[in-house]
Amino acid sequence: MTELHPISRKLYIWINQLLYLGTDPAPHREHAVVSDKLIICLQGNLKILLEDGNTLATKSCLVKAGSSFDKAHIDINGSVIAIYYLAPLTQDYFALKNTMSYARDCVHVGHPDEATLIETLLHIRQTSPSPEQVFSMLRRFIIQPHLEHHLFQEFDQRIIEVVQRVRSTVRENLTVKNFADKVCLSPSRLEKLFKEQMGIPITKYRLRYRVFIGIIHLATGHSITDAALAAGFSSSSHFSKSFSAINGIPPSATFLKPPYLSILIADAVLNAQSKQSGSAITATVKTHPQRIQLGEYDEYFQTSKA
Repeated sequence: MTELHPISRKLYIWINQLLYLGTDPAPHREHAVVSDKLIICLQGNLKILLEDGNTLATKSCLVKAGSSFDKAHIDINGSVIAIYYLAPLTQDYFALKNTMSYARDCVHVGHPDEATLIETLLHIRQTSPSPEQVFSMLRRFIIQPHLEHHLFQEFDQRIIEVVQRVRSTVRENLTVKNFADKVCLSPSRLEKLFKEQMGIPITKYRLRYRVFIGIIHLATGHSITDAALAAGFSSSSHFSKSFSAINGIPPSATFLKPPYLSILIADAVLNAQSKQSGSAITATVKTHPQRIQLGEYDEYFQTSKA
């Protein structure tokens, strides 16, 4: 087997999904996982600490949003990995869970088409296809063809409306009551229902979405201060603290130090951002990936289709 270059890192960004390819060089603090994600080991193994104290070595694992991430529970151990951050309010997580094996609370292992998936991800890492091509290449691995039209989970329309409003008011500091009033719920009922459907509190979802918007602006050449303000943060330090709180890793360890990521952003993301900002955002990062100062971060998604 050809040894993979440990410092070659790529990040694909779509409107509602994200793919990271590379290593995980810095240790994580324990933190709450803010998105459903599929982790695939391209070289080496992941080690899962089971509830009975034994350790399981695996090439792939599915992690549920809202679970607590501790290196003692899932040890990547410097392996070359792919992390596919799944879209919320879709059947993706539930379809994968249905085809994988239970390992511990909120963790399933053993993708049913693991070897072919790894081969496909290695090809993507080595050749850098366009975001649109990669999306099509990986889609069949997320939902198996025979499950494509199966409904595992129904989502409350009120939660869908709240998620859409979170996205459209990213620069506004709205209260939970404001969101609740719009869908005729009490704040406490909205908080409970939102966490049931999304796996995380509404406040954390809004924070991660703001961080996502900030990262998109950084990836397209804006300063950290401009990116922070565009995402609704009061300052660059506020943005940095929020990033660290969500991801369990400081942005200085990933944003400002080499090796830099090659960022590939789908046209739909750039078009959406230019509409929100009222000015054009160049798409050069898609056709000619830039080595810019960004590191691995957790997923922040919209709910519309890629």
